[in-house]
Amino acid sequence: MQISAESEAVLCHLDKVTDGALRKRDDLGALLEIGAITAAADEFNTLVFNGKACWNVYGVLRKTPPADEKFHVVEKEFGERLQALREALLFFAANAEVKLNERWQQVYLGMGQGTARNLIDLAQDLARLKDLQNEHKHGSAGS
Repeated sequence: MQISAESEAVLCHLDKVTDGALRKRDDLGALLEIGAITAAADEFNTLVFNGKACWNVYGVLRKTPPADEKFHVVEKEFGERLQALREALLFFAANAEVKLNERWQQVYLGMGQGTARNLIDLAQDLARLKDLQNEHKHGSAGS
């Protein structure tokens, strides 16, 4: 998929603020582009919100010992957040080029452990994008 100069600028800025730590940069670029082409601001914001929520709950889950009485509650919440992210991604897959849609079906939309890991990686990138949106909306402490 051809990425516009505007989407590339967002990716470059994210690269800069994350020290090049984006895990799914190309897919994030495609998501930005599909959102722009389809004028799907609400769908994109839902995707970013669900990515940030998924990443946050994943962070809590990683820190919660399995013996902790709250582990199963956090684990359940993580599963729900992962599913919400998967559902939000469906819109973008449906509007992607055929080849990209097929790859996303395998990489993100399947039900295997590998797809969960890929969704977590994408969630991290979306969380970073959400943080950037919040910094620009509310201003950062260093601005």
